[in-house]
Amino acid sequence: MLRVDKIPWYMIPFFLLFGYGIGVFFFVYIWLMHLTCRIQFTGTNPALNSSAVYCIWHESLVLYFIAFPKVSKQVWMNHPAWYMKPVHVLLRLTGVEHICLGSSGNSGKLALQHVIEYLLKGYSTTVACDGPAGPPKELKPGVLLMSRDAKVPVIPLRFSCSRSFRIGGWDRKII
Repeated sequence: MLRVDKIPWYMIPFFLLFGYGIGVFFFVYIWLMHLTCRIQFTGTNPALNSSAVYCIWHESLVLYFIAFPKVSKQVWMNHPAWYMKPVHVLLRLTGVEHICLGSSGNSGKLALQHVIEYLLKGYSTTVACDGPAGPPKELKPGVLLMSRDAKVPVIPLRFSCSRSFRIGGWDRKII
């Protein structure tokens, strides 16, 4: 697997054009949606700035970014494959300060340890807790390990829409 941090030198210009082009497009899209959608919080509006593990299902990733287009003092664990570069660009543009490269089966344990180190320093993280490949809505153990080892709470976030559609794939993301 070609990793985002191991791109051959001759592919770097195309890789950066791909990553930043799509990443900036996604960033503009989420800001337009944020500005044109009515967002209503039920319960407590999570500021996403206290040290905690915020959990969402993979299907809600787009809705998460629309509801929270700007975050601070966050660290994310993200899949290291080359095609994830636009997501890494989007994370940086939304304010995620540190990206720990890894996921289930791809240096996930090492990335998990790095996230825990940041949580101990007062950072927070948001995790799609059903992992990078599902099955959907089945909790992976990393969330609980982060919470236990860093002694921070797990705060679940749930999203709903009055108008949306789902795209194909294992997680059926809500758009």
